[in-house]
Amino acid sequence: MKVGLVSSTKRIPIVWIAGIAGAIVLLFAILLFRKAETSHETGPATVVVQMFEGPEFEAMLPTAEFWNQHYAATTGVRVRVVALDRTGYFDKLEMQLIAGESTPDVIHPYSIHLARIQPYLEPLDPFLKDKTIMTGPDGKELSLEAVLPIAMDTVRHPDGMIYMLPKDMSEVLLYYRRDLIETPPETWDDFIELAKRFTRSIHPDSPTRYGTVLQGKYEMWTFCAALENIFPYGINPFDISSEEEIQVLAKSLEPFEELAAARAFSPETVNAEYTQVASMIKSGEVAMAMQWNAFYTDSRDPESSPMVHDKLDIAPPPGIRRKDGTVRRSLYVQTINLALNRHSRHKRQAMMFMTWASLGEGAWVYARAGGSSPLSEIWSNDKISELYPRLVPWLAEHGQSPVPHRELTKMMMAGSGWVQRMMAGDLSSEQAARGFTEEMGRLRRSKPEAGQ
Repeated sequence: MKVGLVSSTKRIPIVWIAGIAGAIVLLFAILLFRKAETSHETGPATVVVQMFEGPEFEAMLPTAEFWNQHYAATTGVRVRVVALDRTGYFDKLEMQLIAGESTPDVIHPYSIHLARIQPYLEPLDPFLKDKTIMTGPDGKELSLEAVLPIAMDTVRHPDGMIYMLPKDMSEVLLYYRRDLIETPPETWDDFIELAKRFTRSIHPDSPTRYGTVLQGKYEMWTFCAALENIFPYGINPFDISSEEEIQVLAKSLEPFEELAAARAFSPETVNAEYTQVASMIKSGEVAMAMQWNAFYTDSRDPESSPMVHDKLDIAPPPGIRRKDGTVRRSLYVQTINLALNRHSRHKRQAMMFMTWASLGEGAWVYARAGGSSPLSEIWSNDKISELYPRLVPWLAEHGQSPVPHRELTKMMMAGSGWVQRMMAGDLSSEQAARGFTEEMGRLRRSKPEAGQ
């Protein structure tokens, strides 16, 4: 009995010692991991910035090159910019984020994607309070107050956190041939009449083959442009709850039905987005077009647009005439942003570049390369671009963005499908309005997917 008792008392401290030793080993492992992790956050690194092909990517290349030439040696951070094809870009990006890949470090999402991909993004607020991050490598202090208010409004998340920095701002403008059209159309009714007038199949003496070309491809951008038809009527198309609102939506979509019936837009419209619309404008075969602001510089270039570079002008989108005679318009606004991959191994180094490129010297480099950095000082500077000072009052008066929603990207895609079918002549505006409303109801009721 005595032996058993002694044996029992001896085992107790052995267990304790083993437990303490195990805890020490675990703590040591955690400290080593944190040290390794910290070395990734503070040491030399190559930060990968992934964008989509187009003018924004082209403007980011010289921005990254400027950083690498002037600041890579002093900061230990090099920047490499890569691009994905525009078609299906967001689906590819979302799959990368869901997979938990650590590269790319910095991604290039639209403001309309915010609510959907927020779980995969690193909150930026702690970095934005860090004076070392908010001081550029050139020594200048950086601030969010430099950003145009309407641009910051597009990236405000309901949880109060900031997950994106506006890098570029996009609007859909009316481009028109000023040598043919003395006064741009004020209303969509005016737009339809002008489109018919300059369509040769309707008026054989028309100097252009077609009156217009529109965004019509089955991509979100088509519905972005279509919101400029819808928003002036004062409804939220993603949350329609009455027969009266369905009828208002149908009324707002009538221009697509009428233009399709008259064949007043080019056949390319049904599958057109930025690139195809740009080509049609450059060809000189259309009198008007709804196109993104990114095209402005290209449209003025004699080498890129030899047939029309000196013949084009811009105006805010057409609207609807109120009873008092004034016109209510809507200028669709979205930002294209830089966001930090939550799984990046180089978050701090990435933020050094992100803040410089979005809020400081890099934003000016980007703007001079043709980008649309939404900083107040840049947008009031006609030496950077004659476009920006013209847009500022339009944005203040007509600028509008959709309300954030987890399924907003799917809603926009769905809307593009209904608009495309109207342009193809397959549906009336009322059929499209009813079908779209039913689909929005299903999307609003859908449960979050895994990871959302």
